[in-house]
Amino acid sequence: MSNVVLAKYFDRIKAAYEVSAFTEGICPETEDRIIQFEAKYASIPTEYRWLLLNLGGCYLAEPWIFGLKELEENYEAYEEYMSECEHGPAFPFGGLGDGSIVFIDLESGKVRGYNNDYADLEEIAESFSSLILELVEQVESFS
Repeated sequence: MSNVVLAKYFDRIKAAYEVSAFTEGICPETEDRIIQFEAKYASIPTEYRWLLLNLGGCYLAEPWIFGLKELEENYEAYEEYMSECEHGPAFPFGGLGDGSIVFIDLESGKVRGYNNDYADLEEIAESFSSLILELVEQVESFS
């Protein structure tokens, strides 16, 4: 996993986690727990997997990026919810306050949101890494 873009920003991301009130008590996930999830559901995309292993879920600002517990609690429901829209291979990983699902488009790598009230897809970020760095920048601008 040496090609993980986020790894070179670890100190900056960690600093954002430390100043955010929303990340209190968030801990990294264990490799064993991730392997268990992947055996039951699907492989976790590399950058998201790195985040979970090194810092845990990301609750700096919206969209919320689930830790493994929340991901397990919501994964099957998300798959059902997302079956209502046309999309290619996707991995859901979080959400927005309006009930939208946030997912990685596994073909393009882009982060998209889906709200079935509007039955449309919204592009949120060019990649998972760029999303995390945008959230870190939001925290930095307020600290």
